[in-house]
Amino acid sequence: MYRLILFDLDETLYPRSAKLMDAITERINQYIANRFNVPIEQAIELRRRFRGIYGTALRGMMEEGYPVNIDEYFAYVHDIELDGVLAADPQLRAMLLSIPLRRAVLTNSNIEHALRILQHMGIEDCFERVIDIRALSFRNKPDPLSYQIALEMLRVKPDEVIFVEDTPVNTRAARAIGMTTILIECPPSDAADYFLDSILDVGPLVTQLVNAEQKPSPH
Repeated sequence: MYRLILFDLDETLYPRSAKLMDAITERINQYIANRFNVPIEQAIELRRRFRGIYGTALRGMMEEGYPVNIDEYFAYVHDIELDGVLAADPQLRAMLLSIPLRRAVLTNSNIEHALRILQHMGIEDCFERVIDIRALSFRNKPDPLSYQIALEMLRVKPDEVIFVEDTPVNTRAARAIGMTTILIECPPSDAADYFLDSILDVGPLVTQLVNAEQKPSPH
């Protein structure tokens, strides 16, 4: 029986059209170029390779021995103006509060960035917990260990969780361990169980799934 719904943060709880991640990606490229004194083109290639292999640029730098100050990195890449980019969304808030399950956030980012986004959108209090990259001991999605750590923190089993994401590689890994998965703004594939155009569609779908569980089985 479903007990908890777990949301990714960036480009899941807000739309890709906000282009916030585009700005953060540009800051990551600049950080790599400046920190390691390489041309921006090389920095872009490094970031793409790190993300492809390790899931995030930070994990790639850590795994491959690049000297990175984690606090400095997060402060630099998230130094983005939110006014005019994201706004409080009463519809989103109402949808989240309508879900008849525990609610939490699982992000590859840091807690400061996550809380800043959630507060700016007026939905911070819709979640019982935000699990960030530090809480995961820097084991980020789609590493199966990241999900294991998060589920242990939340005291749930994979088959009790609905996981909402925007990145197919992350839902594919979650689905493989038994979570029910929903992808937002992604074409249908084998990466998830359900595909929705908008985060606002999550509430009605989850209500259907919960109600279907509660129906008595025919004899």
